[in-house]
Amino acid sequence: MAYNNTITENIMKYQYLMKFAAPLLIITLITVGGCKKFLDVGTPVTKISTETAYNDNLTATAVITGLYTQLSYEYINGTTLAGSSFYEELSADNLTLFDKGSNFNYTTFYENSLEPKYAANLGQSYWLTTYKLLYTINTSIDALKGNSALKPKVKNRLLGETLFMRAFCYFYLVNYYGDVPLILTGDYTLNSKIGRAPSSEVYKQIISDLKQAEELLDYSYAGLDVTQITNERLRPNLGAVNALLSRVYLYTKNYEAAEETASKLISQSAIYSIGNLDEVFVKNSQETIWALQPVTDGFNTLEGAIYLLPPDGPDATRPVYISTSLLSSFEPGDDRKIIWINEVTAQNGDSYFYPAKYKVPFLEADAFVRNTEYTIVFRLAEQYLIRSEARNEMGNTKGAMDDLNVLRSRSRATPNTQVPNPLPELSSLSQVQLRTVILKDRRVELFGEWAHRWFDLRRSGTMDDVMKIAATEKGGIWSPNKKFYPIPLDDILKNPALKQNSGF
Repeated sequence: MAYNNTITENIMKYQYLMKFAAPLLIITLITVGGCKKFLDVGTPVTKISTETAYNDNLTATAVITGLYTQLSYEYINGTTLAGSSFYEELSADNLTLFDKGSNFNYTTFYENSLEPKYAANLGQSYWLTTYKLLYTINTSIDALKGNSALKPKVKNRLLGETLFMRAFCYFYLVNYYGDVPLILTGDYTLNSKIGRAPSSEVYKQIISDLKQAEELLDYSYAGLDVTQITNERLRPNLGAVNALLSRVYLYTKNYEAAEETASKLISQSAIYSIGNLDEVFVKNSQETIWALQPVTDGFNTLEGAIYLLPPDGPDATRPVYISTSLLSSFEPGDDRKIIWINEVTAQNGDSYFYPAKYKVPFLEADAFVRNTEYTIVFRLAEQYLIRSEARNEMGNTKGAMDDLNVLRSRSRATPNTQVPNPLPELSSLSQVQLRTVILKDRRVELFGEWAHRWFDLRRSGTMDDVMKIAATEKGGIWSPNKKFYPIPLDDILKNPALKQNSGF
């Protein structure tokens, strides 16, 4: 799939589709790839206008369900912000690319050599696909607010979900690009002329959307028609709202609010809990707060498909393995290294370590009934890490260590003669010492997931020092402007109000 159009051109297409065939478009997305379970709601027999779509409980729900289907479908094809589980790992220092000549996209991210003229034409483009997703979100929010045709329970649930999704999209946009256009309506004339809003303003909008969603959602997981409860953790709920909100508070250094919001989730012990390492990434695990269901035949999860190496080692289709620096970050006796990382030895005798959080790469066609894993977007362990960091920054080092020790306890290997005291509990660390430990513990807990390492390096102020070393090992050249990705050149040329990130 190529993305040669600008954001405004793509939004124009979306406006046309949403006006004349919104439900049909979304249901097509829902059924793409043959998904037959949670996301399959059936196809309406006629094309219906946007207004009619939001006058019916079923079609309105289908439109919002389509957001998750689109996210999941483009995720498995690496074309949307959900590719953060892979592309940002390439940009950071957690992965080594086996053959830099086999894929231009991979090499560009790996060597931190993105250029504006290529930014919209790579196999994935966060800028274009996320703003297209935001068009559907914004038109849905406009249609749902004040809507009296839908059942109140349906309207409130859908509105809460769409507000969350808008916040989710902007969180990733602002962390990919810095200042970004803050588009909140479906008005093309207005949107095509909007310049970049300061990151602080974007974060204020993210918090506002999440606080509104917080009032509309609860901790239950909605089923197919959003009025029934399910065990499938595939639609955002209050847990997902608070998970993102605590992260946003942490990133904006509102540590008191970050601690309070993370504590809300941690206290929901009847719903969420820290389990065994080998159970974390199974579908609907007790640690899952929100997940994406695969919707493409043959794939289980993108992480499994691209990270799990074949017996002969990395190749053109599975081209990465764990970097030496990540491997050396694990302390002796850390079971995360044993359970979440596997090793293969190629015929030439070289050994390769690879991420194995997800255990199943591919499925037979139409084998969704045997699906055992979903792509986890938010999970409980991050909340302990968020609360630990927030507590440390407020001077509560003991509380911060207590939270880290929860994760270290579940990751502690059985003592043996080589490692008699595996992964010992933390104690007697200063605030400065604990900052380093928290960053390292975030790395070994969250590697391979949703751009955490890339974002952590930037917000901790360690990116330049770390990436200078990593870039040399990768064969690239690091410069401070590469902390953010360039905006596609086509959009800069079409919209004079847009300004490029410095250094590009």
